[in-house]
Amino acid sequence: MLEPVYRAVSNTAVRKDMWVRIPPAAPLPGVLEIECLASPPDVSLCMDPQDVGAAYAYLLGLYLGDGMLTSAPRRVWRLRIFLDQRYPLIIERCKWAIHQVSWHGAGTARKVGCLEIFSNWKHWLCAFPQHGPGPKHRRRIVLVAWQQLVVAAHPHEFLRGLVHSDGCRSLNRVRRPLKSGVREYAYPRYFFSNYSTEIRGLFTEACASIGVDTRPDGPYVVSVARRGSVELLDSFIGPKR
Repeated sequence: MLEPVYRAVSNTAVRKDMWVRIPPAAPLPGVLEIECLASPPDVSLCMDPQDVGAAYAYLLGLYLGDGMLTSAPRRVWRLRIFLDQRYPLIIERCKWAIHQVSWHGAGTARKVGCLEIFSNWKHWLCAFPQHGPGPKHRRRIVLVAWQQLVVAAHPHEFLRGLVHSDGCRSLNRVRRPLKSGVREYAYPRYFFSNYSTEIRGLFTEACASIGVDTRPDGPYVVSVARRGSVELLDSFIGPKR
């Protein structure tokens, strides 16, 4: 299949405006080896290993950015994701992903400056084995083998979740004095900000896997500024809504 390079989804480095042959995405294996961590374990009610796909990749990005698990009565876990209430489409997409992964509904609660989307399920710990004591940036965050397979198969949705939680798209305005006068222009950029070195690494690895160039912008921020890379992210993320 031929695609213009700025829309390429492979990690082949080529120049803009050239055409390249894009290999098809590697399919997920028939059955993922998901460990049931519920107490007591119940694989019949856990995540369906044959049906973990794009919705989970998106929800994983949201969880790593602005999500957490807390315990609830009767050995149930509560998934809590905090989003800006100015973006109703992102909130609805989050609810959709929660339902697709768990087949449970999601509730909302207003907090100071944000909206909490929550859902109770005994198997949220199975879905997010990265859960642990303390903030994520103070402990190691490593994807287990089956999560790596899902992210590799659905890097676009994973990146969408990360940007919708801890990222933004903004206009970088430039003002340059020239002999002929002052030149002013603006161009779009993406930023992803997270205190966790490992989570920033997951963002840059996913970007690299689809041909998006990144660079650090301070100790906790990753920037995407090259035109072709911004256009590629715009093709499936774009401004928050």
